Amino acid sequence: MTTPTLDQNREQISNHLRFLGYDVNLQDKTIFARHPNKPNMMLKVFTEGALVTAIYGCQDIAKRDRAGYLEFINTANANAGISRYYCDKDADFFVEAWYSGDYDKTNFSRFLELWDNDFGKLVKVPGVEKYLK
Repeated sequence: MTTPTLDQNREQISNHLRFLGYDVNLQDKTIFARHPNKPNMMLKVFTEGALVTAIYGCQDIAKRDRAGYLEFINTANANAGISRYYCDKDADFFVEAWYSGDYDKTNFSRFLELWDNDFGKLVKVPGVEKYLK
């Protein structure tokens, strides 16, 4: 059995996301996936797996109340399964998760279930409406 190439993994992941109702665009070897009912995401595929990222803007209060915003992010991280949360210098909110290994239908499906579960937990974290758009 041969190891899939990066392009093959990227294509299989793209097809899987399309099957799930995502509008998929490839730009500079990055997959951009938009969905009407689920978080939009960006996937960068590597030989070891894929880094999945979602980026959200924040409310102005997140910039003024940096300590409270970071406490919200810490609480979100404590409740997360596979995701990690952080903000940049502009207080934009990042969600990232690492999918390990080559594309496998079952494994990637399970990964996306866990990704979605984390978003279900995130919307219940106190402060989510206060800090995120």
